[in-house]
Parts: sequence; structure tokens; C-alpha cells
Amino acid sequence: MTSLSEEISQKLNIYKRNYAEYTKCLIRGREIVLNGRPEEKVRQLFIYFLVNQSGLFPNEIDIRVESNNHDIELYKTAENEYFKPYCPPLMIVEVKREEENLRNHEKQIERYLNKSCSEIGILYNYHQIIAYIKKDTVFTDNNLNSLEDIPPLILQSSNKLDKNLLEFEKAVNGSFDSFVYLVNQYGKYKLNRIVFRLKGEQLPIVGSFFKFQDNKLYYDIYFQDVKKQQSCDFQDFEKLVSIIY
Repeated sequence: MTSLSEEISQKLNIYKRNYAEYTKCLIRGREIVLNGRPEEKVRQLFIYFLVNQSGLFPNEIDIRVESNNHDIELYKTAENEYFKPYCPPLMIVEVKREEENLRNHEKQIERYLNKSCSEIGILYNYHQIIAYIKKDTVFTDNNLNSLEDIPPLILQSSNKLDKNLLEFEKAVNGSFDSFVYLVNQYGKYKLNRIVFRLKGEQLPIVGSFFKFQDNKLYYDIYFQDVKKQQSCDFQDFEKLVSIIY
């Protein structure tokens, strides 16, 4: 059975300088010291898998390292420059040194998932992989056999966003039902800028705080502090332009 040190030496580009071992992070592109950093070795090996072996990077996933106090965050790669709403990570990965008991860190990964509204978390120490999946407020955990079990979990989460992209394309082509669906997903607050056009209006509208009621869609103008909401219905709606975080 291959050891962590052997696998690292086979896969990572490791070099020595002044008696210290270094490698270059495949995501951040900067030099990383490996001496005395057992968790970093595990993390760089996990990143190597994502970049070179998962088949998901860069077309399916965007990888962020040491983001929001998380070891690794995975996001869906944006496929449309006009559809970039805020989305929680597809997955949060926390790596530990290889002798660490992962069960001691369950509360940590559950806390991260709750705070980020992410549904899938991974604890990994090279010898063991535990996946935590959140549905509503309940967590289930599963021991995975290998890193190869992780891409299907990522794609499972990613497919939900693919549906929203299809709805976006329909709304761009004038579907009011798809527009209502999307503003319910992304427009309840002022987190995203939702740009759309109404028939007969010369300029597009940037809206927020959308609410659908009695077959009418109510909204605030994004850049104006007006108490009374504007409204439109399917007869007024022309098309969606963009949803950007």
C-alpha cells in the first residue's frame, strides 16, 4: 500500500531549498512550505486529485483554497457570463493530518455547512474520507472508499444549478414563469442584481426584493430607496437580461 510520502513524491513537484521542502500550489500558484505542515501535504494531494484526476476541473468546478476559513471550497464553474448569482459552495473540504481522528471534527464541518448554506462536506486525512450531506437540518455521514467517490457527489449538487441555468435561458427568451421561478430563488433580497426588461420601457430595470402575489410580481428598484414597490405581470414582461452577484 502506497504511503502518503510516497504518493506525494510521485505526484507533486517537490524541491528543496535551504534544507526545506517546497511545492507550488496548483490553485494559488504560490510556493508552499511542506516541512512541519502535515495537513498541507494532505491538502495538496487532494488538490492534485481535483485538478488532474477528477475530470471536473476546470469545466465543471472552480476550486478555492483557504477561502472563508475553509481549507477547500468547490463552486460550479460559471457557464454564462450573465448568470452569476451568489451560490453557496457545492462542497466544503476540511483536511487533517493522516493520524487525526476525523470523528473529532464532525461538529466543525457541520458548523461550516450550516453557516455557508452548503449541502456537502468532506473530512479527509489521506487514510479515511467521510462525506457529510445536509438535507433540511439533518446531517447524514458516509465513509467513502476512495477519492473517486467524490466527483459523483459534486455532480449531484451541480445538477441543481444546471436546472436554474436552463430556467435562466428560458427567461431570457421571454418566459415569465421561468422569471418568477428565478426571482424566488435569487431575488428575495438585495444580494443579487436582477436586470430585466418590460415591454414599452426604453431602459432595463434593476430590481430586488421580489415578491409574487395575485399573479403580479412586485419589486424594488435596486438603486432607489422607495417605499412603494413597483409591479408587473406576464403581459408587461419582455425578457430577463442578467442575474449577477
